[in-house]
Amino acid sequence: MRMRMSILRATTALAAAGIFLPGVPMAQAPGGGGQPPKPVVMGDPLRRDLAVPDNTPNISGTWSPNTYFRVISPVDGSATPFLPWARDFFLKRNEAEARGEPLFDPNANCLPSGVPRVIPTPYPLDIVQTPDAILIGIEVMHSFRIIHMDGRPRPADFKSTYLGYSAGHWEGDVLVVETTGLNGYTQVDEEGRPKSSALKVTERYMKRAPDQLEITYTLDDPRTYSRPWTARAQYRWAPNLRFDEYVCEENNRNKPDASGQLRHR
Repeated sequence: MRMRMSILRATTALAAAGIFLPGVPMAQAPGGGGQPPKPVVMGDPLRRDLAVPDNTPNISGTWSPNTYFRVISPVDGSATPFLPWARDFFLKRNEAEARGEPLFDPNANCLPSGVPRVIPTPYPLDIVQTPDAILIGIEVMHSFRIIHMDGRPRPADFKSTYLGYSAGHWEGDVLVVETTGLNGYTQVDEEGRPKSSALKVTERYMKRAPDQLEITYTLDDPRTYSRPWTARAQYRWAPNLRFDEYVCEENNRNKPDASGQLRHR
């Protein structure tokens, strides 16, 4: 039942933002005097999604990354604090790529990028705020995250997923999101930093200016790294930007072979 309610809330919120899921019927919104309802303007700085209180910080809208780095690294400039096995794994991947024989990246099989790799995405995000959840639409892989804002903990029977279970709260004008329940199937970044199912990611969303959104995120994975470490992503407000359809399999030319090496064709 919890999962059904989460899907219903997500579908309703995405519909309010003009994002529709295939195969999900949409109820027609009532209009006064036979007039159609006023559409939500994507990226409108005054947009308030689904009766969010006015005293709640407004981060809704479409956001485009300022820059994209294929590497997620500590924001303080220090080296990634690998545990020995993780360092060996990472170096092996880098050596293979230097030889022109890149090893398997789950994204090459069109698997979801997962958290935290979706945070510094080269593709836009669309944020929809509701009273008890925040929805983050992600153009890459055409997916979305649900940030639960109702204070309930992760369900005891929650099964690990690529995006995990995210719970958020406001600390002043900063949205703090803690994500757990992640599987270990995907990499942290394109360069190949690994992660395990023990990973916890804590994100902090803050507007540095009306049109600038900063996300800092801390990775705490005691099976992979010797200490927690923090990275950063920055976005600019993009009121005229619309998502394109992203279908990975339509251009999936470099699938890995049985040995884990990528085929180039």
